[in-house]
Amino acid sequence: MKKLNLQGKGKQIGKKSAAFALTVVLLSAILPQTIHASGVREFSLGYNDELTTIKAQMSDGALYVPLREVSKQLHLQVSGTKDKVVLTGSKHNVVIIPSKQTALSGKKSMPIKTYISAGRLMIPASLLKGTFNFGVAYDGNVSLARITSGKQKLSFSNFVQQSKPALNPAPSQPVTPAKPQNPVHTKPIYLTFDDGPTAHTKELLDILDQYNAKATFFMLGPNINSYPKVVERLVKSGNTAGLHGITHVKSKFYASPASALAEMNQDNEDLYRASGVKTTLIRTPYGSKPYFKDNYRNQVLADGFHLWDWNVDSEDWKYKKDHEKVIQSVLQQIATVEKQGHVPVVLMHDQPATLHVLPEVLKTLSKEGFTFEAIDPSMKPVNFWHDER
Repeated sequence: MKKLNLQGKGKQIGKKSAAFALTVVLLSAILPQTIHASGVREFSLGYNDELTTIKAQMSDGALYVPLREVSKQLHLQVSGTKDKVVLTGSKHNVVIIPSKQTALSGKKSMPIKTYISAGRLMIPASLLKGTFNFGVAYDGNVSLARITSGKQKLSFSNFVQQSKPALNPAPSQPVTPAKPQNPVHTKPIYLTFDDGPTAHTKELLDILDQYNAKATFFMLGPNINSYPKVVERLVKSGNTAGLHGITHVKSKFYASPASALAEMNQDNEDLYRASGVKTTLIRTPYGSKPYFKDNYRNQVLADGFHLWDWNVDSEDWKYKKDHEKVIQSVLQQIATVEKQGHVPVVLMHDQPATLHVLPEVLKTLSKEGFTFEAIDPSMKPVNFWHDER
């Protein structure tokens, strides 16, 4: 039985030993970004004492895991963009740049092998050990791997024995089909907040956390500079950062296509200084119609940005004191959009009045089966021009 046992004990390791372990792992892992399926072997993956449905892969003697699936299992946050992925734990984070096959840990840049398999970004499992102190072990004889957080009770050999029936199930016997049960469906919804960050963003994030909700924040550059710590928290907690420009003045932002692009690029630089990430998501001041015409979109979107508007306007900017009116308007619009077969994208604003509206909206929609998700840069944009770039 060939077995590599790198079990973690859940204790904090020193910075020097962690950096050394990560360096050793990554220096031995420089390969092209994409490999052929014939070059990998699939492994079942466990977490602590439970077998998951996640499939890892063995490539050239190293174990790789799908980034997004594993991060959810290990309660790590994924943020950033597809070109610069930030993986964040409670105390540490690592930035993965797939196009450059590079990982950034603190101020150190190290080579790393990643590749795409069935649309999933695969990363070395050992990266989880080097950065976040998880344990990693595998048994090639049964194609089984396990990641541990220190809370496991079974030894690896006992875990293998426990998992074998699931890995090699007995031949199924004919049975009378059970009456199908009604599946529980979840419905995604995308809450978006413009004009922040503000002095109230921390409270807004606290409310989102209470309902395990994620959202997308289209932020202004000067406000980012005023509240960099809030922006850092926003990104690390799994919300998505978007750009809303610098001035929010029609005559300045829409002075020319070049002025619009310059504001978004400056906004992105401000975001990077505050959080260490950049984004491709933009929302123009006052929405993209009628001002953001073809010549604007052709220049700005050609630079790699994706334009987002909304299909539900909360009008919280209009009825700042009539909270009940805003709540009922949002819920009614969402019901209409859902009946039309569209996923709701809700416009709200980062302002004090929103703090009175948001809890009731989250509570009601949660009961209706909605899940509050952050916009991913890879999604098809929703905008008034139906521009899918």
